[in-house]
Amino acid sequence: MNKETVIYVDADSCPAKVRTVIQKKASSLSIKLVFVSNRPIPFDFENPLFKSHICPIEKDSADNHIVKNMTQNDIAVTRDILLAERLVKLNFTVINDRGTVFTKEKTERMIEERNLSMQMEALGLHKGKDKKNFGEKELSAFTKTFDEVLKEKLNVLD
Repeated sequence: MNKETVIYVDADSCPAKVRTVIQKKASSLSIKLVFVSNRPIPFDFENPLFKSHICPIEKDSADNHIVKNMTQNDIAVTRDILLAERLVKLNFTVINDRGTVFTKEKTERMIEERNLSMQMEALGLHKGKDKKNFGEKELSAFTKTFDEVLKEKLNVLD
């Protein structure tokens, strides 16, 4: 018998609208949901399948909790590229809040871009962080990808 799927959300930086989508879908499919954070992150509604795990305020404590507790049946939602890289190396399913399914190649490219941006900023060649708005387009992309990933995971478990 396969273990049930659990959705782990790196909740500290996850937009509220994305957390709401995740909660509604997890509730409708009776899937366990864990918000992992360094501070209390409220759920939109109570559900016995929903848990919050508050980690110590230490570097990577929330990331380490997710890595330690995930299994192959689970899904992680994070915008943290370094956490995604760790999870992908373990062959876990990881998506971000904009609908990207992380792969080895994507995480490598994103880390390279991040490092280049940090180098340019240190040299004064970058005008600061680009403001990347999170709107309906991004929420729609996340919702579509999240539905596809859930369908794939749940079919595997049937």
